[in-house]
Amino acid sequence: MIRKGEIFYAWSTDPELRDKGSSGGFISGLLTHLLSTGIVDAVSVTKKGADIYDASMVILTDPAEIAQCSGSLYCGTLSSAKYLYRYTQSNPGQRIAAVVKGCEAKAIIELAKRNRVNLNDILLIGLTCSGTINPITARKMIVDRYGIDPDIVENIYFSHGKCQVETSDTIFSLPIEDLEQDGYGRRLCCQRCQTRIPRQCDLVCGDWGVIGEYSGNTTCIEVCSKKGAITLESAINDHAIVVEAADPQGVEIRSRVEEAMQKLSLENGKEQFSNIPPGDQLLKSMMLDMSRCIKCYQCTEACPLCVCEDCRTKKPWLVKPGQVPPPFMFHLIRASHIADSCINCGQCEERCPMEIPNSLYMHALQSELEQMFGYKAGELPGMPVVAKVNEWEEWEHNYGNTFEKVIEVFRDQGEY
Repeated sequence: MIRKGEIFYAWSTDPELRDKGSSGGFISGLLTHLLSTGIVDAVSVTKKGADIYDASMVILTDPAEIAQCSGSLYCGTLSSAKYLYRYTQSNPGQRIAAVVKGCEAKAIIELAKRNRVNLNDILLIGLTCSGTINPITARKMIVDRYGIDPDIVENIYFSHGKCQVETSDTIFSLPIEDLEQDGYGRRLCCQRCQTRIPRQCDLVCGDWGVIGEYSGNTTCIEVCSKKGAITLESAINDHAIVVEAADPQGVEIRSRVEEAMQKLSLENGKEQFSNIPPGDQLLKSMMLDMSRCIKCYQCTEACPLCVCEDCRTKKPWLVKPGQVPPPFMFHLIRASHIADSCINCGQCEERCPMEIPNSLYMHALQSELEQMFGYKAGELPGMPVVAKVNEWEEWEHNYGNTFEKVIEVFRDQGEY
């Protein structure tokens, strides 16, 4: 009997899935089993488009299509959480298996807390994650630092602290740290992310901790819930996958990798947040950066948590229509709705055509609120700060020392 907390090595019994998939094709084999047996009605996965820089989110219901989505896409920076939310709204009651990174898992959990998705209908299959690379940055990096044509690259991946760029006949390798010091490498939000093994999921899969003869052809799995244990047992009994106990030395290595990456992420976050001024200067800094805003609404469309049916940023008495840049109230509304639950997915910054550091500001606010209230976004249990704060007590406590300062900032900028 499989139990929560156990760690295994596993791979698919299907030769085609083992060949096409990453690390023995375990995830592909599991998803095929789930669809074939009717345990789930659909699966949410990432699919390669025109090339390795082009990733899209797809919902599949045919097990024969799983093999087309095998493999990892390190330039796949999209978040599947909002797509999953919209699908469940259109198909209520359907059972879905979702393959997700840590930020996607956290977003789905935050949506569940807002009663937007039902976790009882979702099987979360998490991925150990070192981070992703913006597709445009990746192509430029390959030309500038690797000196090759990005169109001949067949794969990009991270391994042992290096960014590997693979062509048909050669593997090029450079230290990730050196690349990021030059402005290349992973997205900034990924550099400061501390959710490397998303144990909020039912199962977590990856190649961390796979050593010896298993290296390169096996997936390391951690069982994180009773639902995950039942799912794994079902696939084993159906002979869809093969499972063996993980090598204890490999498990120890996996733990050390996670610890080292979390430590580095914490340092990266402190360095990035140190560029943000404190107190009322923060508002002034935000107003300056956001004065470039063209009100394209990409930040709200991309944010997996911006799912209000009646968006306050579109109310004419709060945000004056036809004004570009919009009043700062536009950004304050977003911050007040999202900041306590920001899961640092970077979507608002990634999609901004004016290159406003939205994610940096939002994550900095979330980190400060976490220190104040102890609420960790994207984790169970717990409800967002706005769900448990007494509005009148906070108003009386903060009015004298905060509210007037905010008003002064607005007066200085001519917005109040």
